[in-house]
Amino acid sequence: MNRQASPGGKSLSEQAAEMIRQYIGEKEMEKGDKLPNEFQLMELCSVSRSTIREAIKILTFEGLVEVVRGSGTYIAEQKTPVMEADPMGFYEEDTNLPQKALDFFEVRLMLEPEIAAMAAANATYKDCQKLLELEAQVRKEIVAGRSYYEYDIQFHKQIAKCSKNQIAYKLMEIITTGIPVFVQVTKNSLTDQTLYYHKAIAESISSGDAVGARCGMIGHLSHNRKTMLDEVEKQKMKEKSQ
Repeated sequence: MNRQASPGGKSLSEQAAEMIRQYIGEKEMEKGDKLPNEFQLMELCSVSRSTIREAIKILTFEGLVEVVRGSGTYIAEQKTPVMEADPMGFYEEDTNLPQKALDFFEVRLMLEPEIAAMAAANATYKDCQKLLELEAQVRKEIVAGRSYYEYDIQFHKQIAKCSKNQIAYKLMEIITTGIPVFVQVTKNSLTDQTLYYHKAIAESISSGDAVGARCGMIGHLSHNRKTMLDEVEKQKMKEKSQ
């Protein structure tokens, strides 16, 4: 994954995704229209092939496009308005990313442990199988040294889906848009704890252990919050020394 970021904080893949969105708008593309191929998009955005692939993943998660294997990338049917790319304002001008990421985890701690407990109480066998598959996919990507945040997003969305609470799922669709930002700020340094806690959470939900699921999620998010707190303190020290 190309993690180089612009002064404004956006990674190259996020910048490329924004350029492709603009292209779609300028060309007035509609459902079923096919995007240019990877090489044409590379030329359009002046980035590498791997960056274009990351950008397409971002647009796929937003629901703007869909990839048809062996055919290409197409504009997806917009059953509902496409979610704003930055609903929580991570990339607003003068945003302090570490502080906003810290705020992000404090809100997640308010919500996700109880959603995980509800998931343990309400998940079906099929729900749990899907959750375990996503946990395994995250593990596979981390072990291979590849970008894993797209599967991390799906993992947390699946937990909300397991809860059978539609509002919880809608909230998670918004909350998970912040996961790539957290990965960017921490430089993907928390893979070991991600592996540990994802496994504990998935197994607890699958076994119907609401207390275990709640505690696993609290541990997972608390660890991440502590990392962001350290980043905020480092930034404060750096500003004082300037």
